[in-house]
Amino acid sequence: MITTTTSTDPLVDVLATRLRRVDLVAWQRIAAWAEETELSLEDLRLLLACIVKAEDGPTPISELAEMAGFPLEVAYPVIHRLRGRGYLKEERRRYSLSPQGEELAATLEAVHRQGIQTYVDGIDPVERKRLDAAFEIAE
Repeated sequence: MITTTTSTDPLVDVLATRLRRVDLVAWQRIAAWAEETELSLEDLRLLLACIVKAEDGPTPISELAEMAGFPLEVAYPVIHRLRGRGYLKEERRRYSLSPQGEELAATLEAVHRQGIQTYVDGIDPVERKRLDAAFEIAE
């Protein structure tokens, strides 16, 4: 049974609705890019974990698996697959993005931003002004 939760906070409801639309547009692009790049969903999840952990330096696989949301038994083959494709490097059983992985991460960020731009381009001008004001964006 699927249950939906609603908040008593109107801001949460408005943001949830808006973010759902943004996510739909942006993640459609990310999913298409991942397919073109031949990344599985598990590959993408572990890659995202590596991107988040990049500023911390090389990270143990246990932390990457936890951040990606799957058990070590799933993480090991994914790590080996990403490393085999040249996206990760290993230093004393810790993993980080290789230069090729950093390039892949930059492309992922660009694809994500393009999806958000597509969403923003579809907003009517009045709504755009309201969002600019809400986020205190100077014109």
